[in-house]
Amino acid sequence: MVAPAEDPASEVTDEVTTPKQRLRPAREPRPDPAELLPPTESPRSAFRKRYGVAYDTQGPRIRIGVLWAASVALALAFRPLRPYGLATLYAVVAGAAALQVVDAWHAVRSGADRWVAALGASTLPMLATLGVGPLGAGLLAMVAASLVAAAIRQDRQMSLVAAAGHTVLSAGLCGMAAASMVLLADYEIGAVIILAVIVMVYDASDYVVGSGAGNGLEGPIAGGLFIAAVTAVFAVTNAPPFRGPDIWTFAVLAAVTCPAGQILASAMLPSASVRAPALRRLDSWLIVAPAWAGLVGLYLQRAA
Repeated sequence: MVAPAEDPASEVTDEVTTPKQRLRPAREPRPDPAELLPPTESPRSAFRKRYGVAYDTQGPRIRIGVLWAASVALALAFRPLRPYGLATLYAVVAGAAALQVVDAWHAVRSGADRWVAALGASTLPMLATLGVGPLGAGLLAMVAASLVAAAIRQDRQMSLVAAAGHTVLSAGLCGMAAASMVLLADYEIGAVIILAVIVMVYDASDYVVGSGAGNGLEGPIAGGLFIAAVTAVFAVTNAPPFRGPDIWTFAVLAAVTCPAGQILASAMLPSASVRAPALRRLDSWLIVAPAWAGLVGLYLQRAA
């Protein structure tokens, strides 16, 4: 006997209900404090932003560099116009550089006089054509003019001494670098030609390599290597006024002071990224030119 099949529809299922349990919301993980705080800047990048070299790659920079080198060569080529042509060329650049330094700081804190700085920086290389005595008198006159300009300035945001000192600093550093080139040309034309070649080779190699480098060392290192290559040629040919290996001492001095001058130029500005093309044209000369002028003078005295 076969049992009848049960109808599935007739099955009664008991629904099992369970009480709803209270569920606690899942606790979100605590954020990492390093993600909330801004990233700390490494000391190396902070130093480079303040004192590094900002390579301006916009515009015809190579052509401007070639034009500058040609202008210096022409100023040195004609003997009757040599001191005045060289002084005029560097006076224009030094005056523009001092003006740019003062204008850059006016956006932060006003006080220095832009026209006294520009006129003072332009006057120093012209006075250098007359000798060291008039150059020293010009420096003293510039200090006095800076004090007077700061005293009568009503909108300055710094003390009298600070405002005058800023003017003297801007004009003195730029003007003395230019004046040193004029004095060096008066001491020995060979020395100023060698220095001009060394610094221009450094500037060119530093710009080509440094503008595409990821750090601030590759450009100056490339500049130093090219200084060594050029110095080897001068040493082999016994280029006057140096005798044999003596030129290497001055070459090492240039390899150290050229990047030091670039750092000094950045320190003269509120930030290394401030655009100051005239100052950047002169930055490698700020320390090396006065150093060479003084040491070459002593070298020639000892050789006499």
